Amino acid sequence: MDRDSRQENSKRSSGGLEAPTCVQVYVWVFMVTFSVSPMLCLLLVHDGIERGKGLESLVIIGLIQAALWTMQRRCSTEDLSYWDGLLVTAASVTTGENLISLFRAFCLLFAVVIVSVVFAVDHDERCAGRHAGLRFGRLIIWLHKQRLRIDGHT
Repeated sequence: MDRDSRQENSKRSSGGLEAPTCVQVYVWVFMVTFSVSPMLCLLLVHDGIERGKGLESLVIIGLIQAALWTMQRRCSTEDLSYWDGLLVTAASVTTGENLISLFRAFCLLFAVVIVSVVFAVDHDERCAGRHAGLRFGRLIIWLHKQRLRIDGHT
């Protein structure tokens, strides 16, 4: 497969943004881990999942999925989808070393998801200062500029 074909496949899979496969994997791994984190916490804290606790975990996982769906809907714009913003976030902390990049991406993606929750909850479509999509876009631009500043491209 030539370089142009790989870039086109990358564009199609992410909805328009070109991102290296490793960056897409970092975001997918984070989102899956974040989504099932209540179940993982129960497994780590207890030796297993008790009947009542398992149901609670599934309810919490469902609530996390609903929150992620709401954040995605409110924080996406025509110019920048939520997923593309997460790809930019993960790409902004890559180092060339996969394990280090994955750890850094996890930390920053967690922070971005938490801030996105705030943006989504405080969303007011009529007010530009409280519009979740515009605020999310400014956050992603700021993160990207930080990467450029660190790389010495400013």
